[in-house]
Amino acid sequence: MGELTKYLVKEHILCNVEAADWREAIQKAAQPLVDAGKIGRTYVEHTIEKVEEMGPYFVITQGVALAHTRPSDDVKEQCVSLMTLATPVKFGHKTNDPVEIVFMLAATTDNGHIDAVMHIAQKLCEEGIREKIKSAQTAEELYQLMM
Repeated sequence: MGELTKYLVKEHILCNVEAADWREAIQKAAQPLVDAGKIGRTYVEHTIEKVEEMGPYFVITQGVALAHTRPSDDVKEQCVSLMTLATPVKFGHKTNDPVEIVFMLAATTDNGHIDAVMHIAQKLCEEGIREKIKSAQTAEELYQLMM
């Protein structure tokens, strides 16, 4: 089992979701973490505010967003969610738009997310993995791909 599964569980994976814009994409990607009590709604609001202030700094590669903001009291436990979008959404990134894969990451400390980010980055470097993620039809299929 991959290291990423330490942070990402099947219940936090959403497949082929429709979102009207990047704000809704962030909110929907975060919803499983909010529902599980791992993060509060304020963390999601701060993530959106940070993009409004700094631009889409977390659109890390073509078609992939790693949504996050600074740790806060609103993060109860380090966690990750994964969502694929049925229709790609523009986040406003010059070269990496539109986004089709959204990870939502929440850390309890400043360096707490580094391990998860490293595992996500390694996974995204695997040959053909983005295409497999985008074409997955179920949360189970996505989970297996991320292991």
